[in-house]
Amino acid sequence: MAAGRLRPISRGVILHILLTNDDGLMAPGLLAAYAALKGRGHKVTACAPDCQRSAASQSVTLRSPIKVAPWEMPDKALGFAVYGTPADCARLGFTVLAKEPVDLVVSGINDDYNLGFDINYSGTVAAAIEAAAAGYPALAVSTQRADEIDWKTATHILVAVVDNLSSWSIPQGVAVNLNIPAELTTSRNEWFWTRPHPAPADDYYESEPHPDGSVLYQRLRGANLEQAPGDEDTDLIHAGQGHITLSPIMPHGFHTATLGRLAASMESNG
Repeated sequence: MAAGRLRPISRGVILHILLTNDDGLMAPGLLAAYAALKGRGHKVTACAPDCQRSAASQSVTLRSPIKVAPWEMPDKALGFAVYGTPADCARLGFTVLAKEPVDLVVSGINDDYNLGFDINYSGTVAAAIEAAAAGYPALAVSTQRADEIDWKTATHILVAVVDNLSSWSIPQGVAVNLNIPAELTTSRNEWFWTRPHPAPADDYYESEPHPDGSVLYQRLRGANLEQAPGDEDTDLIHAGQGHITLSPIMPHGFHTATLGRLAASMESNG
């Protein structure tokens, strides 16, 4: 797909942003996003897990109360540490904890990619999906893992995307998944709209044998992005080429074409 460019927006547009993640309230990516969004003039309410909750997907707490602890953010504002999942954080945030109406839910910045089929496992993406399903504009943000993450560039891109969201007319119920390479091959204001790669790209390798005779397998992530199988116009391929990617994603639903076909066949056989 052809690249687009982020356009400058007037600083007069101020949003109330609910900020969450799956890495915990004190994760560097959340703190960087918090400072950048507040520096842009937005009101930010931070509501995130009390500890690391990666790969929690869309899980929620069902059989016990969810503890929420007040937390002093670096600027002395009130944040919330939630003893639950990222989906819990998003829903508690926009239904109970944010004292003013929320204009946008941002989840991240995650310190590893959330691309392709992995968005189904990601707690970062799950929080954005939870918000989108409830009717809120929602953005999941991830950056490629590196020895030293360039948070300045990542937050510049985040703030620019937030500034542009309203101009893209994203339908209600659709979240946007943003992934930022560690080394860009284009301008940090240039991005590609693309779709998640449809197939799992992970593999497993056998690690050391266990004394009880069982076999241990380790999940291997980080397949060569440029050699991912299938359609080349996907987030995995673009990320492998050093491109910023944006993908419109939806909560799990149903397959419209198949439902229509099967319903029609029942009517014709009835």
